Amino acid sequence: MAIGIVGNYGNNNQGDEAILEGILLQLEATHHVSRDEMIVFSNQPEQTAAKYGVQSVKLYYKNKSSLTTMLGTMRKNRSIIRKLDLLLIGGGGIFMDLYGREAFLFGMYGWLAKLSGTPVVLYGVGAGPILTKIGKTILRSLAHLAKLVTVRDPKSKKLLESIGVKSAIHVIGDPAFQVRQPAETKRNTNGLQIGVTAVPYHHRSYWPEEDMAKYDDYITGMARNLDTLLAEHPDATVNFFATKYPQDLQVAEAIRDKMAYSGRSTMQEKSMNHQEITQYASEQDLVIGTRLHSLILALVSHIPVIAVSYHHKVQDFMDMVGCGEYTVPISDLNADDAFFAQAYRSMNRDWPATLDRFQAVATKMKQMSDRGMGLIRQTFENNKEKLLVLSNMYPSGRSKTFGIFVKNQVELLRSKGLDVDVLAIDDPRKGKLLLAKKYGSFLLQSMLNLLTQGKHYHTVHAHYIFPTGLVGLLYKKLLGKRLVVTSHGGDIDQMSKKSERVQSWTKKILEEADEIIVVGERLRAEMLAAFSIDAGKISVINMGVNRSVFHEQDKMDARRRLDLPADEKVLLFVGNLIRAKGLDDLVDAYDIVRDRHDDVSLHLIGEAKDASYFANLKQQAKKRAGIHIHDAMPQEQVADWMAAADVFVLPSHIEGFGLVALEAMACRLPVVGTDVGGLSYLLANDAGMLAAPHDSDDLAAKIDDVLADERTRSRLIANGLEKAAANDQEKLIQDVIALYGLSKEGSRS
Repeated sequence: MAIGIVGNYGNNNQGDEAILEGILLQLEATHHVSRDEMIVFSNQPEQTAAKYGVQSVKLYYKNKSSLTTMLGTMRKNRSIIRKLDLLLIGGGGIFMDLYGREAFLFGMYGWLAKLSGTPVVLYGVGAGPILTKIGKTILRSLAHLAKLVTVRDPKSKKLLESIGVKSAIHVIGDPAFQVRQPAETKRNTNGLQIGVTAVPYHHRSYWPEEDMAKYDDYITGMARNLDTLLAEHPDATVNFFATKYPQDLQVAEAIRDKMAYSGRSTMQEKSMNHQEITQYASEQDLVIGTRLHSLILALVSHIPVIAVSYHHKVQDFMDMVGCGEYTVPISDLNADDAFFAQAYRSMNRDWPATLDRFQAVATKMKQMSDRGMGLIRQTFENNKEKLLVLSNMYPSGRSKTFGIFVKNQVELLRSKGLDVDVLAIDDPRKGKLLLAKKYGSFLLQSMLNLLTQGKHYHTVHAHYIFPTGLVGLLYKKLLGKRLVVTSHGGDIDQMSKKSERVQSWTKKILEEADEIIVVGERLRAEMLAAFSIDAGKISVINMGVNRSVFHEQDKMDARRRLDLPADEKVLLFVGNLIRAKGLDDLVDAYDIVRDRHDDVSLHLIGEAKDASYFANLKQQAKKRAGIHIHDAMPQEQVADWMAAADVFVLPSHIEGFGLVALEAMACRLPVVGTDVGGLSYLLANDAGMLAAPHDSDDLAAKIDDVLADERTRSRLIANGLEKAAANDQEKLIQDVIALYGLSKEGSRS
């Protein structure tokens, strides 16, 4: 099997070389491809071939102009690409147009492969910045022609979606996490050893636009921060090393020249390869890195890290692994000369726990990077069985949160290798005429799909019993397809009671379904009480919490990002801004809590579904100080709010499960909710505080308990984290897949 690999290789950047080594190791282990079958397109092909034992050819053939360079490269490399079984473009931060050439170069390789009939995979790429219209167009087209798109962090996925990429985008770990951990570590026991890397930020030796004021601000900030850290730890030594040689070393020397304690520093003047850097990092107690892969290679060695974010990819990575509090923006470095010292002080309060935390990060990221090759294998299997998902709620340009939990599950199924089609209503607007139009359109689209694609599906999964379950029933009756339905609550306690006809159809769908999923135990009990159906085919599986988005963050760091006061007590609600969510009770409870705590605020985040009610809610908020209403926002921003808040409040009158409460728990945010529906089970056993529904006094009392009693708060946080871990979507999705009854070849995780 001949596989080509295109990336920024052979450029003396050891971060990129670590990525390449990781990909080669993965191809050997997962696909059993020998290195002499791999062709790496490199800036220095002779060096790459000798170093890795692969075939290597020039990445591009430089000519008088960019156009003639591209044309010459296409002419020379097309015959090579035509012979490949697969062209892998990645990894690294190649999806950008900051330096001018990347978008054109990698876009050219994608189109060359397309014209040659060679399938393309975008593998573990980092995206951004994408600043130009032509850059967006080229990179979007590259993603659309690829058979598989994988990125190395959630922010890259979000950026690609924002420029119009419609293909499924999978988040995997950086391939550099596959680099082998050093077998032996030679530690210097003579005091605290601090490894440091730098980057020529806005220097002409590296940056596309020179700005010596910014460069000087950076090296001054680094020097001052390192001096503060050394002053606090008289036994400490700073050890400079480079991942891009010699450019990074020149910056390190400039930083050392500005340090008061330069005599307590060393300079690794040797050009090290990525494996030697991993070994060197393993000999440190702490690594302070500006380069992303200096951080990653330190983590491979299970060494704690502090990051200087010179590029958004550094902040994105640290946020993804839940270590955002140990990251300082490069522009803030000179203004805060104690950041390194404060970050290390925080780590050192419980050093064994810190070591465990960073080791867990490395383990998780390696597991995520393992997923990438599994996706390649699954994508090119010929015998995958298809799944059709139906839903009457799905996000769109009109509403990015409308049925977001269904979209999250679909993307998770795809990440497990399932071939999933979606037919859904993505318009949240109401009104009799509009409802008739959108449901009529959905039914017509479903019938057309049944006639043209229906025979290809193994299973139809309908979210909400009526009316989407009715469409699923047609696939079962007419084509013999397996039918799985998920009830989210409203379809049982509201929709089924609208009329005898709807109730009759609901009963019919439940009876005919092969499997029924309910999102909570209370919902299961209500379903069995209302309908005479086989209890054995009902499974309780909630949608699960995405802990790569909702995870622990430093509260003060989150508050700085959101511009929230450090000492304010913040109450948070996230959900639809409707009467059934108990927001009137929450506003009344807020009045009571505010009488006891002057420094309290309430933030409501969500979409207004009822214009009349929302207008009244805004009037109520205006009459009170400290109540703020925010539009619905992406999940990553919601996670920031959850990290920044003190109490999450969900005062619902009706609640099928309450996934948003689980998301809050995953962010270390204690939850107060009403004793209704799925919340009764979710918050049981001290996972949260349960208040009586429609009772603002009891709701206020429970909120006050969490604010006033630190032991109660700590208990709820610990139990909530445990509950979130037990309901991780990565665990629960396997139970869902099992209900589809697919062959082992049809689904592999």
